[in-house]
Amino acid sequence: MSRSSRISHRRSATRRGFLTVLSAFMMVGLFAFLAFAVDTGLMVLTQTNMQNACDAAALAASQEITNAVSNAGEDGEVQDSNSIAVGAARAMAATVAAENGVFIDPEVDVTFGKRSFNASTGEWPITWGEGPYNVVRVAARRDAQDVTEPDGRLPLAFGWAVGMPSVELTTSASAFVEARDLVMVLDFSGSMNDDSTLAAFNTLGQSAVESNMEDIYNALGPPNLGDMPFQPEWLTVAGAAPANGSQPQIHVTFKRTSVDVTSTLSLSQVKLRFTNGSTQTFYNPGGTSGTFSGSGQTIDRCWVKSGDNGYYGEQFDDNAAAVRAAYGLDSISYPYDSGSWSDFIDYCRNDSQVNYAGYRWKYGGLLFVNYLLTQKPKYSQTADLWKTPHYPFNAMKNGATLFCDFLEDLGFGDELGLVSYATTARVESYLNQDGAVVDLSGDLITPVFADINTIQRHKQANHYDNTTGMGYGVKEGRELLQGHARYGSRPTMLVMTDGLANVGPSGFSMPGGFNWADYTDYDGDGNADYTTGDEQKMYAFYEALQAAEAGITVHTLSVGSGADTGLMKAIAFAGGGSWINVPGGTSIAQMESEMLTAFGKIAAKVPPPKLVYDDGVE
Repeated sequence: MSRSSRISHRRSATRRGFLTVLSAFMMVGLFAFLAFAVDTGLMVLTQTNMQNACDAAALAASQEITNAVSNAGEDGEVQDSNSIAVGAARAMAATVAAENGVFIDPEVDVTFGKRSFNASTGEWPITWGEGPYNVVRVAARRDAQDVTEPDGRLPLAFGWAVGMPSVELTTSASAFVEARDLVMVLDFSGSMNDDSTLAAFNTLGQSAVESNMEDIYNALGPPNLGDMPFQPEWLTVAGAAPANGSQPQIHVTFKRTSVDVTSTLSLSQVKLRFTNGSTQTFYNPGGTSGTFSGSGQTIDRCWVKSGDNGYYGEQFDDNAAAVRAAYGLDSISYPYDSGSWSDFIDYCRNDSQVNYAGYRWKYGGLLFVNYLLTQKPKYSQTADLWKTPHYPFNAMKNGATLFCDFLEDLGFGDELGLVSYATTARVESYLNQDGAVVDLSGDLITPVFADINTIQRHKQANHYDNTTGMGYGVKEGRELLQGHARYGSRPTMLVMTDGLANVGPSGFSMPGGFNWADYTDYDGDGNADYTTGDEQKMYAFYEALQAAEAGITVHTLSVGSGADTGLMKAIAFAGGGSWINVPGGTSIAQMESEMLTAFGKIAAKVPPPKLVYDDGVE
């Protein structure tokens, strides 16, 4: 071998040796990189699985709180539903985590807190351990030294090579029930006292309605009606007191088309005059009493002669003056603002409801109650009607009171506003009446539920006016929420009515391209399950759609056999809310019970749970 060949061979061997050493070093680095990649992937996969399990467990656990609230809404009382939910939430979190292959200790890893609004910062911090609970946090930990335990540290495939055979992992997730900014949109129209009037005999029964009307009468004071009884009676007019025993004492009871006459002496002549001006005379009827008929004609005057000596006679009239005199009304100031005794007497003689009930030409406190409810129902006319249990308005008031009490007991950070509607709509924010003063002008949606309750309890059916502009009420409620709801709350509206929407913009029609099937296809078959061509109903539905498109959940509550249940169901469906119907037509007590249940259910319709991030701030 030549000298140059030997030199070349030695150089080649040197290079091979260097590459072998270099390759060895590279293999070590590559192995370390692969080990790191494998262990890192294992850690990421495990951490992701733990996080997903925590998310699912937290949502499921907080759902147990909403379930407990929903169950409480069935009877309208929160009671201890929150504490009951704690055990169920812990158990549910453990079950869901286990189904995802992750172990949690329900007594240690599931904690509860309260998420509430901080007005100064505009944020929703969480205070852990404070109730009522509306937040659940679920933690998953793998930190036990014994890697064979369910919560043991995660063994690494190659961690032994760097002195770390296992690693500790922890994750957590919190889920909360959103606080709501709620607005009650309540019907104050005239028909909200219909179930307490004579017209309700055919639906609720005469006995039940009259019993309720007596409660109203007593709640009014009762009013000073002189000697007039509560139950309607015919007018009885007494004659002059006899100067001596030879003169008769005569009484005449007018029964519209007949009269009952009694005398202390025998009757010798009875003459009747009818409202058409004709007369009829009965000669020598005999006896000291008798009934004399006008052959179906209405009698307004009766002359009576009685006694054998001198045929002593008297004239008796059935008119407003006679009624006032019979009951001593002339000495009593009319007890309410707009009216007179003559107006009331004329009402008893001519009103169609009075005639339908069989009380025409009779007088009594029951008819006075019906007169106030149908003729003088506004606050400006009969201010004390707000104190009375007239229906369905009183059932609505009691339901709204339960609603306020439920939200107060729930303590989830909800706030509440009040809109009323009849012919027009308004935000109810101020009251100065009968010693009660409330001013919400600086906080139209308020956490002080007692103030909202005080305002609504001092109202009455037809408080302002008579007709039903439901669309105006929905619009007012939407604008209130859009202008005053808190960021991060769930805007929610409750619309309640007992009848038909009958007021709205003249000539209203739906926008071009509107398709009912886009909003009222309940069964998903592509066809609309509700449509209407009525302008006022369309307007109410349109305003509900405007609310829904603004992110407002719209619940509806209909009451009474005359309510438009189709419209109310359609509004709730389009508004993503619940529709509850209180049909009425059974009894006042049942209506009251069903209304309370309905308000309780809607108060308990808390939003579905949501995950919360960033240490308690959404």
